[in-house]
Amino acid sequence: MGKLFLNGELMEGDAVALPVRSRGFAFGFGVFETMKFLERQPCFFAEHLLRLEGAALGAGLAVRLDEAELREQAGRLFAAEVVREGVFKIVISDSGAGPLVAMFVRSKGLAGEAAPSRLTLSSVVKASQAFTSRHKSLNYMESVLELEKAKAAGFDECVFRNEHGNLTECSVANLFFVHQGILRTPALECGLLDGIVRRKVIALAREMGAPVEEGTFSEADLLEASEVFLTSSGGGPRSVQGFQGSGGKEAEYAVELLPQLREAYLKLEREEALSHGV
Repeated sequence: MGKLFLNGELMEGDAVALPVRSRGFAFGFGVFETMKFLERQPCFFAEHLLRLEGAALGAGLAVRLDEAELREQAGRLFAAEVVREGVFKIVISDSGAGPLVAMFVRSKGLAGEAAPSRLTLSSVVKASQAFTSRHKSLNYMESVLELEKAKAAGFDECVFRNEHGNLTECSVANLFFVHQGILRTPALECGLLDGIVRRKVIALAREMGAPVEEGTFSEADLLEASEVFLTSSGGGPRSVQGFQGSGGKEAEYAVELLPQLREAYLKLEREEALSHGV
């Protein structure tokens, strides 16, 4: 299973157990962050920890996250796992006797730019004000089930809407599209994760002079878009080839703005990570 840090102690992963009567096990009560690392340095670590602290506070999990300590532990973990780049997670769960903070490598190595994705519309409605819609919680089952359903139907991702019919995000990524020359993305108020990569892409697009709009958008807007792409911490910005909406309506997309944005983002990501030393 590999190694992990649990409450500051490096140990074998199979030595860890969560009590079955705890809220963490019985109700998926906990929060997490997934982060990319390069040359054994986490990417945008401080921002991920700040978001994790906010989610933990909202869940009533009182923890102290010291960036210097966790950065040192991450380096030791990557060395113990003999890996220089990949994706890792920090999980805070309720053990019943207090919070457990676990850190482990989710995947070793980086796959590079993924092939363009095909999206489908999920029938699941995500509540815009729900904690689980706005934070990375361990109660992630619905998103995983919808992603598996989309893949079984020949797609790569699914798109969710909220109770008002507004687009929110995908199962494991934030959503962007270009319509009438404007880069658009659902506003946080629609009920979605305040993605770290999402923020960076919005800032980079504005620096490039591209107009950006965060707002409320419908399935029709996505069908009329000229370009669509997704963002996530593990994959960065990645392109979308097509989308199938309700009633079998379909759209195909060009790739125009994304290459420049992706190049700028990957440069920013590497510079930020390596600024902390190798």
